Amino acid sequence: MENEVPEAYYFNKRIIVPEEEEANRIHERGATGKPLSGGGLQLAPVEALYLLEREKIKIISKEEGETLSFDDFFSKFSDIDPELMFKYIVYQDLRSRGYVVKTGLKYGAHFRVYERGVTPGTDHSAYLVHAISENENLTPHDLSRAVRLAHSVRKKMIFAVIDNEGDVTYYSLTRETP
Repeated sequence: MENEVPEAYYFNKRIIVPEEEEANRIHERGATGKPLSGGGLQLAPVEALYLLEREKIKIISKEEGETLSFDDFFSKFSDIDPELMFKYIVYQDLRSRGYVVKTGLKYGAHFRVYERGVTPGTDHSAYLVHAISENENLTPHDLSRAVRLAHSVRKKMIFAVIDNEGDVTYYSLTRETP
């Protein structure tokens, strides 16, 4: 049915959309998720939260056999990932601005961000974005390491700073060489 919301299943700390047609429809909209062999789609927690909040999916807990609300799902994952709130705020903000956002774990950042209109797999991401609270202290060593890594993979390093009201300010840092 066209009006039915696709189902995703939560189990073993993973979120999977098993139905190939639904998985493809979700993935085609904003390159969301990671396609799996066999036709399913694995969603990162922030992607699942984003889709859940917009009523684009429903999440069913395999262990409990019940549909999870946004708050229930957020609570389960925030126990696993204490940075989830900051990551979600930034993910939501970047998506609302039209960017394609993918996880950036292999680059030591929260996200890889693609310019508007760029499709992951056909071109490279332009930015690495790391979400932090305005109350977090970063050392010069932390900043230097992040900027050097971003520079080495030809991306711009951006820190997304979330204030106590939930507003995001983006700071771009670049490596200067003499």
